[in-house]
Amino acid sequence: MLSSVLVSTPAIATDESAAELHFQRASKLAEQGNANEAEHEYLLGLNLAASPEAYNNLGVIYFKRQNFPRAAFAFKQAHSLRPEDSEISFNLGLALYKTGNSAAAIPHLSAGTASKNHAADAHYLLGACYYELKRWQQSVKELELARQQQPDRAEILFLLVRAYRMGREPKKSLQAAAELLERHPDAPLVHETLGEAYDMVSQPRQAEEEFKRAIKGAPDAPQLHFLLGYLYWRWKRFPEAVEPLERETRINPTFAPSYFYLGNIALKRGSAMEAAEKLKHALELDPNYGEACLGLGQVYVKLMRFEEAIPLFRRAVSLLPERVEPHHWLGRTLAQVGDIEEGRKELAQVERMNAEQRQRATETLNRAAAPAPVDASRVLSH
Repeated sequence: MLSSVLVSTPAIATDESAAELHFQRASKLAEQGNANEAEHEYLLGLNLAASPEAYNNLGVIYFKRQNFPRAAFAFKQAHSLRPEDSEISFNLGLALYKTGNSAAAIPHLSAGTASKNHAADAHYLLGACYYELKRWQQSVKELELARQQQPDRAEILFLLVRAYRMGREPKKSLQAAAELLERHPDAPLVHETLGEAYDMVSQPRQAEEEFKRAIKGAPDAPQLHFLLGYLYWRWKRFPEAVEPLERETRINPTFAPSYFYLGNIALKRGSAMEAAEKLKHALELDPNYGEACLGLGQVYVKLMRFEEAIPLFRRAVSLLPERVEPHHWLGRTLAQVGDIEEGRKELAQVERMNAEQRQRATETLNRAAAPAPVDASRVLSH
């Protein structure tokens, strides 16, 4: 998917001539598969002279190693030297997307749609970025543009099914699903879709089989192992959940939920230090992950590190405004460190939220139990 660029830097000065020799050697080494030596030659040359091609190709080396932050840095250097190059823009957008920074990736992927080699890929990745940002209409627009160029590509159709569903366009979602099933009846993504459908209707055994079929068909596809691990977690099959979640961290190392659920399982097992490590990593990847804030705070309470837990609970309260648990844990922990008054306020908020939930439940029940109005003209008299 990435674009390498042939090195053609003119030799103007002595340093540039020497750099050119390093870049030429690096290109040959990279073609021969000697990535480590190629990296060394690119770095030697770049110490002498800046080159957008060299930075780009160095980024390709890092990307193939799945070192996405370093790849993004190298592509940024190339882009700063040649901002009008759509291939470099695409590479930078792809690397930023892989680091989990969808918002930053969007302008570069947008420029990458002008690429001769990667226009469809750029539209697809833009659709994925907008999907992650919950901007459903923009996601659909980009995915439809990708589908126009690559109508048989299964992952485009798969994401379209989800984007239309999330955007509350069920008919179009069903149409995309029907096309996916028609074009790719045995594709891993079809099994993934079926697995999610079974899980939604509480049929975990059937969902498990579909996820396993999807994994067998695409063992290195991102999020398939996570879905299986999450299924096990939801059904409290915690020992079985660990292996697929750990596998997901190797395939998709920037996906924060895998680390969160591994941390949650470690906490349930009583391994507080392991839980803290996993949950901290989830927050490093996604600082706005409210459940991870709450979970790490709970770990610190278990470790008697109350002062460290309090700011995490405060953060969880702001990130999860509809949830009662952050207020409960914050109130308890504040009382534990002697801040009785503020602790009471938080626990009072818990009571108010619980009362509101009970009231809503009662109103819902009353509406369901109320007799429906009847047209009097249709009531038979005896």
